[in-house]
Amino acid sequence: MPEADALLEGLTDEQRDAVTTAANPLCIVAGAGSGKTRVLTRRIAWHSTEGGIDPRRVLALTFTRRAAAELRARTRKLGLREEVAAGTFHAAALAILRRFWDHTGRSHPTLLDRRMAFLARAHPKLDRAAVADLDAEIGWARARLVTPEAYGDASDAARRRPPKSAAFVSKAYADYQDAKRERRLIDFDDVLALCHATMQRETSFADAQRWRSRHLFVDEFQDVNPLQFAVLEAMRGPESTLVVVGDPDQAIYGWNGADPRFINDIHEHLPGVAVVHLRTNFRSTPEVLAAAGRVLDEEPQPAARFRGDPPTVTTTDLDDEPVTVARAVRARRKPGAPWFHQAVLARTNGQLPAIRAALEAAGIPTRSRGEGALLRRPEIMDLVERWPGGGSLSGAMADEADHDGPQLDPERAAMVEAFFQLGRDHLVLEPDATVDEFVSALRFDDRIGAAGDAVELSTFHAAKGLEWPIVHLVGLEDGLVPVAFARTVAARAEEQRLLYVAATRAERELHVTWSSARTIGSTVHKRAPSPWLGAFLTDDDGTTIEPDVDVLRSHITDHRPDIDLTDLVTPVSDSLAEWRAQAANQAKVAPTAVLSDEAMQRIAEQRPSTLDELAAVPGVGAGKARRFGPRLLEISAPLD
Repeated sequence: MPEADALLEGLTDEQRDAVTTAANPLCIVAGAGSGKTRVLTRRIAWHSTEGGIDPRRVLALTFTRRAAAELRARTRKLGLREEVAAGTFHAAALAILRRFWDHTGRSHPTLLDRRMAFLARAHPKLDRAAVADLDAEIGWARARLVTPEAYGDASDAARRRPPKSAAFVSKAYADYQDAKRERRLIDFDDVLALCHATMQRETSFADAQRWRSRHLFVDEFQDVNPLQFAVLEAMRGPESTLVVVGDPDQAIYGWNGADPRFINDIHEHLPGVAVVHLRTNFRSTPEVLAAAGRVLDEEPQPAARFRGDPPTVTTTDLDDEPVTVARAVRARRKPGAPWFHQAVLARTNGQLPAIRAALEAAGIPTRSRGEGALLRRPEIMDLVERWPGGGSLSGAMADEADHDGPQLDPERAAMVEAFFQLGRDHLVLEPDATVDEFVSALRFDDRIGAAGDAVELSTFHAAKGLEWPIVHLVGLEDGLVPVAFARTVAARAEEQRLLYVAATRAERELHVTWSSARTIGSTVHKRAPSPWLGAFLTDDDGTTIEPDVDVLRSHITDHRPDIDLTDLVTPVSDSLAEWRAQAANQAKVAPTAVLSDEAMQRIAEQRPSTLDELAAVPGVGAGKARRFGPRLLEISAPLD
């Protein structure tokens, strides 16, 4: 066993408290870059050394096999002789079920590991994109414990986008459940549901399992869905200890069934829980963290790093963004520095092919970490299957443009457009190329970009848990950030958190771009900046705008004579417009990215005189009040 004191070396006070507290149950709220995995593994090792827990009875639940492997490797490096059990919720639940089946002499049902393929065979008239959407809806419903009969109401309440109709999904979901029962098949969601039912029904067996794994640790608790939480509760017994680690600000999987209320309302779900916080960020500079805090309209995390450069915001036009990003990536590379110190992050996969083409045209190697290669996307697979392999690529693309294909959601439509753009680029070099030659070239590109020193290309979602010294965020436009189909308050809040996650991947530098117009097909579409683009703005000398409250109070009096405010709305509006235009020009963004027209009008009418009053104005909020407050209050509440 390692020495207990040695396991506490190098920890901050807040990390040491999280490692050593005997509280049970315990929730560790770990902000971005705060060393949560270090704390989690040190806690397991320290309490094992002190005799508080038996490492042979530890079960750590994660959301990926990679995270489980990293946790096991770190505890081994800390000197634990016993191997700590760590795995995903599904792996742990399946292990329990297999023990039960073996214990009772029952044969194991067949595990259906590809639900989408099963659904495709059951619905041969659906294209792959529709099958993928159906698979996603059934998965969402299972995670949220929604039955086929209840799917319609639940889907309407969550403003889901079911393929064809909610009634179609409800019937397909019920048919899928019936077909599994008839063939004695189970899928991964069944594994969790059966584990929960078994632990509830077979009390003696459940008690044995709770004794076997009586020290429970859960990583990324903000991503737990209702079904997983039910399984976790079934695993807990009177003698169990429980530690959950997560960050409400990084809850970005609600679209997939996760429910951040489990961590946001932790005291309701885990009565008697103690909560400790890891606030200090060891990854990013204060400037990066200040911008990330403004995205959420929250105070930024304390930074352990020295100060650095403020974020940059660049406006592009039409199709200039990929080339602009390529130039920025090359400019930020210092002599001798590896390319993999930089990453380009986008909200959707559909934005990445054009970025990749521009980088590689500039001689910059790339590799992708998206949620699937372009050629494995269902909408692209359907497209390629319709085209004759030995036929002309230009002919196939022309034929496709002449007939109406299936209606696709915005992200899939963007992927198809990106695929067509790659085809057009290929035809510039090889006008007589066949479809097979084009597809082979794309597959070759995928292999080239898979290894070596290269700039990482990733979606915001896929970048979670990773970090790079220099990060470029692209496409910060309304319709992408937030994405167009985020129509509910909860969905937009999740989009806001997703941007926060993307921003906090940067260690030293953060560079943001957006385009005021884009060409989609043959049409030019004007674009508005993301409502959160202002979080990355800086003033003209490159420093983050932070109001000095004491100076502010010395310039603004709380005692003003009664006046008719309507007489002053027009001149105040003019002054506000002049200020906004200057701020936008300095930052090279659209004026509405600084402050919306509605917010400007409300400030002119309400004439706020304090930071709190300014923050309460719709469209302003605490973040913009802190950043722009001094000047806005001077304009809206002039001295007598």
